[in-house]
Amino acid sequence: MHDEKTSFTIRLPDGRRLGYAHYGAEHGRPFFYFHGMPGSRYECSMLHAAARALNLSIYAVDRPGYGLSDFQQNRTLVHWPDDIVALADSLGFDSFGIIAVSGGGPYALACAHEIPGRISSMGIVCGLGPVYEPALRREMHWIARSGFYLAGQAPALLHSLYARPLGWLATSRPALVLRLLAYGNGGADKPVLLRSDILGLLARSLQESFRQGPLAPAQDVTLYQNPWGFELADIRLPVHLWHGDADRIVPCHHSEFVHAQLTNPVLAIVPGEGHFSLPVLHAESILDTLVRHS
Repeated sequence: MHDEKTSFTIRLPDGRRLGYAHYGAEHGRPFFYFHGMPGSRYECSMLHAAARALNLSIYAVDRPGYGLSDFQQNRTLVHWPDDIVALADSLGFDSFGIIAVSGGGPYALACAHEIPGRISSMGIVCGLGPVYEPALRREMHWIARSGFYLAGQAPALLHSLYARPLGWLATSRPALVLRLLAYGNGGADKPVLLRSDILGLLARSLQESFRQGPLAPAQDVTLYQNPWGFELADIRLPVHLWHGDADRIVPCHHSEFVHAQLTNPVLAIVPGEGHFSLPVLHAESILDTLVRHS
């Protein structure tokens, strides 16, 4: 993708900037992409080829404080749908699909709860569950667990002991962070993370996620750790969930938990796939499913 496709902004009604990128087909069926944590709009580059093959236009949006989007004080998960509606309206979309990965999952569910009438289809890949439920934190990667622990038990230390060191590594040595993750995770994630194209795009995304510093990732950790402001059982929109049974970062019981709470879900547990291998290697089949059910 050329740079001019990946650095758009709009002004929201409250004056904040919202940044986004455009991947896939030039004038295809519209989808919004919600990145992980940490992450940025660049993360969606891994779906570009699959989206183009399926004639989808995917707009990957930076959450507040990430990449090009201005930080938003005192926000909650349910503020996010307002930003998406504003972006959709500015682009002229009455309806749109949503595809979310990992930490983008809670934001997708907030949209499913708040603006179901605008959403044509929704998919969440290796999505984070409500980690205020202790059982969902136990088998997570220790780095994630430590962040959630600090957010819940010592929020004053979240920046100094977690977000700031992670931000320094992400901005100064992003490729090293990903290589360490590859060797630490092993399994299906290792060869995917060590691919030069995937390593490059994820390193760029990781660096961009801390462009404005560590405030946004720390805010996300805090929002994930606390009640989300809506009940999963109240969501009526069909939601497609995918999760690899070898995911060592967000274990598949997160999607199983969400599946059990939703009214109209479809869950696919994919044998042998991890947190990164699933969205990379199964991108076209995932997007094709969402198109067929929209």
